[in-house]
Amino acid sequence: MLAYDPMSNPLNRIEWMFGFLECVHIVSFGIGVGSIALVDFRLLKLGLTNRPARQIIKDTFLWTLAGLTFAITSGLLLFSTDPQRYAANPSFRFKMITLIVATIYHFTIHRKIANSDTGSAASGASAIFSLASWVAIIFGGLFYAFT
Repeated sequence: MLAYDPMSNPLNRIEWMFGFLECVHIVSFGIGVGSIALVDFRLLKLGLTNRPARQIIKDTFLWTLAGLTFAITSGLLLFSTDPQRYAANPSFRFKMITLIVATIYHFTIHRKIANSDTGSAASGASAIFSLASWVAIIFGGLFYAFT
C-alpha cells in the first residue's frame, strides 16, 4: 500500500514532519473551535454580552473557516500516514462522525440561530449542543491514542 511506502509519503520519511503537522492540526483546530466558542459563550450570555451574536459570528467567520480548513487538511495528511489503523479505531470513527455533524450543524442551524440573536432558549440549547459537539471531537482525538 502506498501509504506505508516512505518514498510516497514524506510524513513517513521525514522524522519531524509528523510532529510539525500534528502541531498545525491542534493549533488550527483551537483557532476554529475557539472562534466558534466565542459565539457560543455570547449565546449563553457568558461573555461579549455588549455585542450581538450576529456581529461576533461575522467578525470571527474567517478565523473559523481558516482554522477548520487547516485542521481538516492537516488531519487528512496525518490520516494518510496509516489509514488502515485510523479507520479501524473506534475513537477515530467517533471523531469523524462528530466532526461531520458539528460542521454541518455549525454552518446551518447554529449560524441561523446566532444570526437571529433572539436570546431565546433555542439560542442557549444551540450553544450547548455546539460546544458539546466540538469538545466531543477533541476527546475523540485524545482517546485515539488509548484505544
